Amino acid sequence: MDMLNFNHATVMGRKMNIRKLLERKVRQHRDKPFIIFLSEDQQEEILTYRQFDDKVNRFANWLLQRGIQKGDFVLTHLPNSIGFLVSLHACTKIGAVMIPSIIFDVTEDLEYKLNFSEAKLVITDGKYYPIFNSIHSKCPSVKDIVIYRSAEKIPGTHCWEDILAGSSPELVPVDIDPMDNAEMLFTSGTTARPKGVILTNANFLYIGEICCKHFIVTPDDRYLIYLPLFHIHAQCVLYFACLTAGGSLVLCERFSASRFSSWLRNYHCTICTTAAPIVRMVLAQLENPLDKENKMWRGPYAFPISEEEWDTFERRFNTILVEGYGSTETLGPATMVPIWGERPRRSVGLPHFGTEVKIVDDDRNEMPIGEKGEIAIKGQPGISLFKEYYKNPGATAESLVDGWFYSEDYGRMDEDGYLYMLDRKKDMIKRAGENIASAEVERVLNTHPAVEESTILGVPDPIRDEAVLAIIRFKEGKTATEEELIEFCNEKMAKFKVPGFWVFRKEDFPKTSVGKIKKNILREEILKDWKIRETKK
Repeated sequence: MDMLNFNHATVMGRKMNIRKLLERKVRQHRDKPFIIFLSEDQQEEILTYRQFDDKVNRFANWLLQRGIQKGDFVLTHLPNSIGFLVSLHACTKIGAVMIPSIIFDVTEDLEYKLNFSEAKLVITDGKYYPIFNSIHSKCPSVKDIVIYRSAEKIPGTHCWEDILAGSSPELVPVDIDPMDNAEMLFTSGTTARPKGVILTNANFLYIGEICCKHFIVTPDDRYLIYLPLFHIHAQCVLYFACLTAGGSLVLCERFSASRFSSWLRNYHCTICTTAAPIVRMVLAQLENPLDKENKMWRGPYAFPISEEEWDTFERRFNTILVEGYGSTETLGPATMVPIWGERPRRSVGLPHFGTEVKIVDDDRNEMPIGEKGEIAIKGQPGISLFKEYYKNPGATAESLVDGWFYSEDYGRMDEDGYLYMLDRKKDMIKRAGENIASAEVERVLNTHPAVEESTILGVPDPIRDEAVLAIIRFKEGKTATEEELIEFCNEKMAKFKVPGFWVFRKEDFPKTSVGKIKKNILREEILKDWKIRETKK
């Protein structure tokens, strides 16, 4: 299929885009509640489809007035909020490309993302403004900063409410092709700097349809969304599936384990997604006989939990957990356990329609059934797989070959085609649902004046899946305390990436012939006497 010419119908329709998707749903469900937003202090705001679209058009018109054009990058640094979703749709209505920034990003992260993308505008909350103010002069491409929420107006910025009040809800047409870029998400990888993953309009339309059909979502469904929208999972498995079906969503600014059960009941939620740390925090709450009294009959799920946790959660909330596997590059789920079929424990399911999965060896030759190897996923770049790594054709060519995405995750497949994930990406730590690239933490540690070299390992954590452990070798005659290193890290990286455990080593690290640290040997040494414990911080 010609990926650049959509003169014929495709899996998402002809000339379809995110703007058309929203506008169709507004015509279908004009005065139906679309978003029920619960702020951090549990203040409630409800918008119908029509009211939401009105805000989107007003903000999109303002973006056009400020010179934002098709293809320009706009960075959104917001927690779950109406503003996040309005920004997403305002950008995609005019062909701009949104960068959802992780709210835990620190100054160095944000400066890199802004300059790498040459973003022209930032949307954020007042409490994050000091970070952007401190780097504004170092990011020459940024012309405007929009403050979504603030106790008072900030000089030199634009107030969200003033923007909407002064803009028209009538928006001019913009020619947007399905393969036009819609978002760039930065994903932690095995390199010191994150890669920018480009996702198209077609990507979101495709995965919205896939998840809508797989999870049997209807206009009567009501999604509970508390996982962060700045990650691919919440956007694709939840938000775009809900929008595609014309459902409603209960959007929580922040997760609360103590409120989880009452949220389900009080807002009549029929579906939500979860992860291992969420399951554990919820199960740690005192069980209530009313926990079963909810309408959530299925829950998309990711990351392994114990058999006991799985059984207890399903029994307590009278639901089924539906596991899947994927990444930002695969638009979230590439495989999903069938709702009506067999659901073998520990399997992450079968490939959904439009994808294929195989297991390969180090030379990318297909492995026999049952043997361990790298997971590769086949799809159409820009539709069922990501389009490219921005400004990184080398990494794109290495990971995406003839429609196959080589994940660097390891697994096996059984005779029926069910996939079992065994190991996560090389040097990747999964902490409470967040991906942490070891190389990124090591890069920061190695800039400390006392550190000769460092390496980062993931160690078991009973609540967060894994904790970050740093092994440090100091320069001759120099040293630093654990507290000093933590303070140093806190200034240069998001808090969740800062090591919770530290080992100081006098002897050289074991290394390969080309000088790479043999982490497998160090891991064996550390874990030999490791007892699972919670992180110190």
